[in-house]
Amino acid sequence: MGDDIYLDFTENAQITIVPDGFIYRLSISFANIKSGHLEITNWQVPDGSMLFIFNGKQSYTGPYLSKNEKEFISGRFISDKLTLEYFEPIHSEFSGNFKIKGMLPDFVIPSSQDANIQTVKVKPRGERPKIMVTGYWPPTNEMVRHFSQNYELNPEGWQGENWEGLGYDVVSFFPQFDPANCNNCGQGYGDLEVDYQDFSEDFWPIVEEVQPVGIITFSRGFNDMSWELENRLVNRTNWYDDYTAPLLPTPNPPDDTVENYHVRYTSLPTADIINAIEEAHLGLDPYLDNTNAGMFLSEFAGYHGVWYKESLEEEIETPCFTGGHIHVGAQVDWDTAKEAAEVSIRTLINYVDQFMVMQGDCNSDGQVNILDVVALAGAVLGNIELTPSQSEAADMDGNGLLNILDIIAIVNLILT
Repeated sequence: MGDDIYLDFTENAQITIVPDGFIYRLSISFANIKSGHLEITNWQVPDGSMLFIFNGKQSYTGPYLSKNEKEFISGRFISDKLTLEYFEPIHSEFSGNFKIKGMLPDFVIPSSQDANIQTVKVKPRGERPKIMVTGYWPPTNEMVRHFSQNYELNPEGWQGENWEGLGYDVVSFFPQFDPANCNNCGQGYGDLEVDYQDFSEDFWPIVEEVQPVGIITFSRGFNDMSWELENRLVNRTNWYDDYTAPLLPTPNPPDDTVENYHVRYTSLPTADIINAIEEAHLGLDPYLDNTNAGMFLSEFAGYHGVWYKESLEEEIETPCFTGGHIHVGAQVDWDTAKEAAEVSIRTLINYVDQFMVMQGDCNSDGQVNILDVVALAGAVLGNIELTPSQSEAADMDGNGLLNILDIIAIVNLILT
């Protein structure tokens, strides 16, 4: 099969009758290994129908359900053979069908190296800048648990304080499930439940208090080993139902400051994170997805993160420089997911460092104290050399010179 195809599914699939319905299977073989997405059109299936696309023995995307959309793009695959499995209930109101229009190649990753780096001198708040991460279904809640400041959710103690000595505190928020290793996890309980209204009601007070300089929202993705960075988060109205009434967001769409189906894009350093995950050799498949972010609570959470970054950064004391969503494959074990999350956060911090200069933080430890006075005095006397960003932080009056006046200004800043 080539990249440009037009294949009627039910005309080519093999059918099997089961007690509660019909299962149609169709295998598609390629001349060599392909990487990309299937484009589905004429999607007309009854309620209760489900489509899965298998990309190997246990790896699959889906289920794709009945929805008021005539076409969609499947999840990503890397294979020379795909198997499509479509289930339809036995007493459906009509017989469903769809067509496989073709294959879309992987999305080209925009490099963060071309970003317009414009430093912002941030006033110290008496505490370190914060990176905020959220999780949802496992493994994503478990992989960020050690960053929670909630003792009930993290009895082993918060590990995000000045994380790895990088000058940032990392904090996390997520739901809890019983059992912890659930498959069909449901709504859960805790910081951010898998519920539209609950998430919104909890998210905004959290970000107002934390004022993060960077946000990564994580959630469970396809049944594979993917580390899927979402490029597009949509202010949609066609969400899937959640678990507790009202089943859809209120209001719907959630963001009334823009039009329906307005797209907010990730501002994560996508190329840097993908490269870092690959170089960590964790057995994951990192990539940037430009198709559909899920139409459920994952995309809803991701939209909130980029919404906060884009729309509210001018209204808060500490700007948020980057935000975005990452889907984590359901086959990724908790330890690997935790390591990959830390790789992503470490990469994010390195990226944020390019933007943010904390006024008076001469030694780049995320705080302003007597150690910064010592560092600046050493620079003024010519005993030590500051980096360009450290020099910018130390230049309190902005005249391009470091002298005793800057030392006095930092001392006054500490005292106040």
